[in-house]
Amino acid sequence: MDWNAPLDNYCERVAPGLWGEPLNALSNGGFILAALVLWWLIRRRPGGPAAPASLHTLAALLLLIGLGSLAFHTFANRWSVLLDVGFIALFIHFYVVCFLHWFWGLKWKWAWLGVPAYLIAGQLISFTLGGLIGSGGGQYLPALVTMIAFAIALGFHPDESLRQYRKWFGLTAALFAVSLFLRTVDGPVCGDIVIGTHFLWHLCNSGVLFLVAYALVLRWREVTERQTLQ
Repeated sequence: MDWNAPLDNYCERVAPGLWGEPLNALSNGGFILAALVLWWLIRRRPGGPAAPASLHTLAALLLLIGLGSLAFHTFANRWSVLLDVGFIALFIHFYVVCFLHWFWGLKWKWAWLGVPAYLIAGQLISFTLGGLIGSGGGQYLPALVTMIAFAIALGFHPDESLRQYRKWFGLTAALFAVSLFLRTVDGPVCGDIVIGTHFLWHLCNSGVLFLVAYALVLRWREVTERQTLQ
């Protein structure tokens, strides 16, 4: 297999070359900016408890998503596509673990069971419903379904203070649905919109990932404040 073989997966690219997809490449700045803002929000409490490694890890993965996607939309070959999808997959699976820990209070060793659970559920969702979304968007359908499930589950959470987050995750899921739509129509609209819509997927998705990560930051602050008052 030639790992440097060029790929042409998106509307904007019409020829090989580092700047064959300028909007798709530059729009990854949204992920990088989201990661930097998230880090700033994590660290902006001088004198308070240090943020846990899990939150810093999410910020680092968000940054790596931007860099991995930037690599793919510039080099556009087999090795760079692995960076593109790989860092996204790491973020999603680690986020499931963090959600179970910070929102449901599971110990880390039990929260990690969320990874195989998500993998199994994701395969079932992709197998049954993935075909409804073209252009490879079906691989992200499990993430959308999971986000909706998070919103519903939080609505029934025994801790009333956590029920407010159901709207947060519900609205973020709606934004992700728009983002997924923009990713899916990149090919079909290519004849009419020569720049495609994939860059809008980047911009919307950077907002989605920032919002779900920031929800964990807020939850961590609530937990630490409760512990301080006890």
